[in-house]
Amino acid sequence: MANYRFLLVSLLVVCGVSFSYDPLYYNNLTSVLHSMESDGDVALGYFGANQYWFTDSLGNSELHDYSTGMGVLRFQFAGRYGLTNSHTISIIIPGYLQIQGPEETSGGGISDPWISLDGWLSRSPMLIARGAIRIPFKGALESGNYSESDRHFAFDGAMTIQSPIGQGSNLNVEATAGLRYYLWAWDALHVSPRDSAETKPPIELRLTGFLVLPMNPELSLRIGGEIATRGETEAKIDGNTTGQNNSDFSRQDLRAGFMLNNANMDLTAEVFYCLGGENTSKEWGIIINGTGIDFLSLFSSTSSGSGGRN
Repeated sequence: MANYRFLLVSLLVVCGVSFSYDPLYYNNLTSVLHSMESDGDVALGYFGANQYWFTDSLGNSELHDYSTGMGVLRFQFAGRYGLTNSHTISIIIPGYLQIQGPEETSGGGISDPWISLDGWLSRSPMLIARGAIRIPFKGALESGNYSESDRHFAFDGAMTIQSPIGQGSNLNVEATAGLRYYLWAWDALHVSPRDSAETKPPIELRLTGFLVLPMNPELSLRIGGEIATRGETEAKIDGNTTGQNNSDFSRQDLRAGFMLNNANMDLTAEVFYCLGGENTSKEWGIIINGTGIDFLSLFSSTSSGSGGRN
């Protein structure tokens, strides 16, 4: 029973850092702030899962049931500042609180922050390039045996485009394509979670795309999805670098929601649903941004400006 409990907790750690909501790609800017403008927001969401995909020793990605469904509250603080009229620097601080889980697992805290720089490449069509780094806190601000922190320092580069589908069309496309590069870090082995070594995931591809239909000057509907995929994670064992068999990761998520922007509010609500994947949870969730809670108000009495995102 103890071995089963340890294995389940290990699977939660493996699959927990591979959830549908990625803090950086939730905040794909489609415009930048003016010079010296600041902006901030807090996103709040609930995510649940009753099943997870795990790749077995034969290389088959099988769907398994959690003994008890997962339930996690997630929140995200974002602050932005316009360095110039063409460049915006951002800091994204994600956090979570597990409120339900199998085998009495629990956890909560702040995971790994992202620092990013977005800049215009073209304004017609609107094309933005982003470079970002993720600083691993390695669980320093977390407690419990469930964690959403990744041990690896990561670099991410992406480009976002926003353009009408055709001339005179009200239907817009917003799409982001990015690559994520990981550094070596000490972490648990995929095939033997009780053991650990220096590990390094390969380059990860991330794609996000939406169709956006303006219903009126204030309300827009959005539907799209997100794809993330990478190959086997490498490990240094006894002086040799080898791939960890069946440690590939992938997921495909449906994302849909609406944006309401007027003089009184700038509200975004979005639903996530995982359609398929490898070594990841079959998650669903909802996240809301623009509730009136302002991240920058924690540090300053005033803030201004806004940055669009997809």
